[in-house]
Amino acid sequence: MKDSKNMLQGGKLLPEYYDAWALYYAKFIKAYESEGMPIWGVSIQNEPMATQRWESCIYTAEEERDFLKKSLGTNFEKEGLGDKKL
Repeated sequence: MKDSKNMLQGGKLLPEYYDAWALYYAKFIKAYESEGMPIWGVSIQNEPMATQRWESCIYTAEEERDFLKKSLGTNFEKEGLGDKKL
């Protein structure tokens, strides 16, 4: 799903996978809430330009904006999660 073709050490999420990644966020929230753990909000990335040794993704501010606008926000609305903070 990333341009680096590697789960680890950064890399950018390819735009064609924005919707799939947004759906993962929604499924994550729904799974936790089904177990009694309410989720009030999520962030796209904690350190957007940090390349880590573990699973991570690099975003510019513009890429975060585009992911939120084009996929995550609309997906949350569609999945009934429009009340979550982003």
